[in-house]
Amino acid sequence: MRISRGFQLLFLVFVVCGVFYPAIFAGINSVDDWRMFYDLEVMAEKSPWALFLPTPGFYYRPLLMLTFVVDYMLWGQEPSFYHLVNILIHAANACLIFLLTESLLKVGDEEGEPGPWPLLAGLLFAVHPIVTESVDWISGRTDLLGCFFVLLATLAIVAANRRRNLGFVILGVGAMILAIMSKEIMVFFLPPGAFLLCRLSPATHGTAWCRQAVTVFLSPFVFAGLLYFGLRIQKYGLGAGFSALLHRYDYGLFDTVRVFFKAFGFYVKKMFYPLPLNFAIVSASDAYVWVGIAAVAAMVFMLRRRLLGLDLVAVSFYLVFPGVLIALTNIAWTPLAERYVYLATVFLVTGLAHLLRDISLSMRRETVVVGCLAVLLLPMTVATVERNFVWQDNARLYADTKVKSPEFAAMNNELAIALINAGDLKAAEKVLAEGKKKATSSPLLYINQARIYLKLGEYDEARKEILQICTDKSSANIEALKMLARIDEIRFSKSADDGVMKQLLDTYRVLTFRKADPFYDYRYGQLLLKAGDRTRALEHFKAAALRAPAGSHYKLAAAKLVSRLQQN
Repeated sequence: MRISRGFQLLFLVFVVCGVFYPAIFAGINSVDDWRMFYDLEVMAEKSPWALFLPTPGFYYRPLLMLTFVVDYMLWGQEPSFYHLVNILIHAANACLIFLLTESLLKVGDEEGEPGPWPLLAGLLFAVHPIVTESVDWISGRTDLLGCFFVLLATLAIVAANRRRNLGFVILGVGAMILAIMSKEIMVFFLPPGAFLLCRLSPATHGTAWCRQAVTVFLSPFVFAGLLYFGLRIQKYGLGAGFSALLHRYDYGLFDTVRVFFKAFGFYVKKMFYPLPLNFAIVSASDAYVWVGIAAVAAMVFMLRRRLLGLDLVAVSFYLVFPGVLIALTNIAWTPLAERYVYLATVFLVTGLAHLLRDISLSMRRETVVVGCLAVLLLPMTVATVERNFVWQDNARLYADTKVKSPEFAAMNNELAIALINAGDLKAAEKVLAEGKKKATSSPLLYINQARIYLKLGEYDEARKEILQICTDKSSANIEALKMLARIDEIRFSKSADDGVMKQLLDTYRVLTFRKADPFYDYRYGQLLLKAGDRTRALEHFKAAALRAPAGSHYKLAAAKLVSRLQQN
């Protein structure tokens, strides 16, 4: 009995929602999620069009941020809904893989029956353990959303070739624009997109059709890229962002080649065998160099065979390269990450489904092969569900990560934050002490130890802790300076001591100079006024009133204080 396409798609959605249901209760991750939630309050007040303006940093993801702003307007800061949206986008991607596999199996055989292979491809991707980081982490939505539009673009490319219609190529261009606005490195799909346009083109279309389709597909991105970088250079200068990127690159030629093959081999292995799963991958064995070399050789072999299934697997290998680039440039908080192969895994499962279908039919063993894949789905699902439960609790996730990346001191800090929030201060202190002994010790470890002292009411101990990393305020970590100011604010509220006031004034003096935040001008002005220095207080109130964002709670107060001080 043939199961209808609609029922199969509904089944895919049901599986994704069931497997990832635990992620709805995952809460907010202290890595990136907190900062994103904080920024949402500011972004929600701006015009949506402001999100699409060029920025000076590495990232340009206006469509991604627009989805978060919409979430914020609908649900506020309730994380469960943000997780639910991630799950639904992943379900949509699984359904698009079903449709893509179905379309590809009909290339050259329009009347052929795709059988169970589209559903198997969708399921293999839906429950693949490698996708958990992208789905369970709110900030991982960038991979989900970018992948969604790349899949739409690929479907358009397939349709363009099947119908010899440039209108579908234009639809693919539109989808790719949205993909790049979701995650800028989706631009790496442009070469595979052009490759598939030609590879899928029947001989009857001729080379002229292929050249025309590729020109239509790539030309808009050449012009759009020039326009974007022109606007960016005009506003921020030629070196904005790029000089920092080059500064991060510190490999010689030999190490560049070594790291390239090692990262490439690591990611290819992860797609086929993702365990162990790790949120913070900071190193990989040099043995992966040989895996990477073998994978490059396999990629060349696959491209020479000119088989659609092998072409798709080769595309999946190519789409690992953005992750390799990140490993070389160190622009992310860890050099390696599972989320970087989310998109690549799409084309791996699609290609494997195509290959296995052809092999099983040629051997007349389709039922056996389908049965083996169905059995394989069980351990994959178990591993994915177990990982989703790990992601439910930050303390559990970071404890797991700390075991797998023991040399990464930043994970001691994240685990300590989770333990502090859970009220387990003794365990948090132990974790922080361990982190301080590591070579990669971070100022955040001292800041969070100071947080613990504040919770315990030990204000002098909190100050001593921060002073270990604030011996020179002019070069100290900004977050450490903020914590020092917070500690001295509390100390002054308890004693109103002149010595504490001097310490507090000195810290805010440095903050106003280094941070360029009008709030610090406002607060520094308040303290100066309390200390009797009306002239300098007026100067800082003026700066606060002038530069404070519209609607901020202190802008009007600063303006009133300026008026009052000028009258007197």
